[in-house]
Amino acid sequence: MTIWKSTFCLASVILMVGCLIENQISEPDWIVDRADVLDAEEESALLNLLSDFYDSTSVTIVGVTAESIRGQSIELHAASLYASWELGSIETHNGILVLLRADERLVQITVGSGMAQELPSLVLDSIKVEMAELFGLGDYYGGFERGFDMLMRRAGAVPWTIAYTSIFDAERDSLHSMDEIVSTEGVITGFQEDLVILTDSDGRDVRLMVPTEAPILSLEDVIGFTGRIVQLQPIQVQVLNLEADYTLELLN
Repeated sequence: MTIWKSTFCLASVILMVGCLIENQISEPDWIVDRADVLDAEEESALLNLLSDFYDSTSVTIVGVTAESIRGQSIELHAASLYASWELGSIETHNGILVLLRADERLVQITVGSGMAQELPSLVLDSIKVEMAELFGLGDYYGGFERGFDMLMRRAGAVPWTIAYTSIFDAERDSLHSMDEIVSTEGVITGFQEDLVILTDSDGRDVRLMVPTEAPILSLEDVIGFTGRIVQLQPIQVQVLNLEADYTLELLN
């Protein structure tokens, strides 16, 4: 390749990258509909959904549509947008970007490192599949709404430091009981003094002590919700006094 051709190719690459950067928005709104696939009412509804979610959780979710993407894969383009917009908190890296390439109805979800535990690759793949199915039907609003809902369920898990004060059966081995509790799913059915009660499918109650400063949602807001108790940190087991840091993940 001659020097002239090399220089020409380099200039072309610089021009192409410059165009990509120029087309980016320095301060995005919650919804950036470049492909114009949402009407004003739909865009407003999604914007309010994401804004309200941020207000209650501090998790930033931004939805973007692009008619096409030239010179980059959808994965690289989403990562570039995420980095240039500096989504999420500097301390917690809890940003999420959802990008739709409208011409091929491809979806990419990029998350900050602080969301890696709540949103691993397998979960993101399943969310993208469900969104793509609706996009394939031309239901762009429904696709985004479904995807955002699934992301919020995972990213908006309510962090509580809890102490188990009543195990299914006090005579059981405490370590065995804790193993069962960690995998429990149930419905939040009520309160007993300062305890929130999670009832599992067998009708057994798990009573959780919740510090008053911990809940993001008020306890009354989660009655009737299905919850899964997820272990976040190693547990120290003491007989009838089992304490650990957990997340109660709301599933509906």
